[in-house]
Amino acid sequence: MRVFKIAIILSLVLFFLFGGIVFPSDHQKEFNEIGKMDIKQLTSRAKAALDRRYPGEDWGKYKFPKYVYINDAVQTAYKIAVKNSELLAKFACYCFCESMGHKNLAYCFLKKGVVKGKFDDHASTCNICVTQAMMAFLWDEIGATEAEMQKAMKEVYGK
Repeated sequence: MRVFKIAIILSLVLFFLFGGIVFPSDHQKEFNEIGKMDIKQLTSRAKAALDRRYPGEDWGKYKFPKYVYINDAVQTAYKIAVKNSELLAKFACYCFCESMGHKNLAYCFLKKGVVKGKFDDHASTCNICVTQAMMAFLWDEIGATEAEMQKAMKEVYGK
């Protein structure tokens, strides 16, 4: 029985060491890479992640206003907003839109920060809002914690 227990423990240790678990340094490297991407790189990666996470999604049902289709980055960010408004609500917006009544990043895309069929056009003309949304989404995709994401947002935008 003792040999069996040792074998199980050894198997578990080997699994965690070599079983495809992402090591913290790999996680940090990918996290940092996302934080340094330009808007074109973020858009490409976020579009691919949206397609993986929401295959076959009928985006037409959200009835996006025309300004959402200005470019791929804006369209991608609004798609993130309708599917992940709770995630965006966890972040302050760093474009200084508080004077518009925005309480968090979700407000930049959605009236009152919630998906109810009404959109805010602010993010359609704000690269900060768009890049913040895509970064948050991509960081969430790799399993970053809320604290990690908030700290990084502050470092990138809060200067």
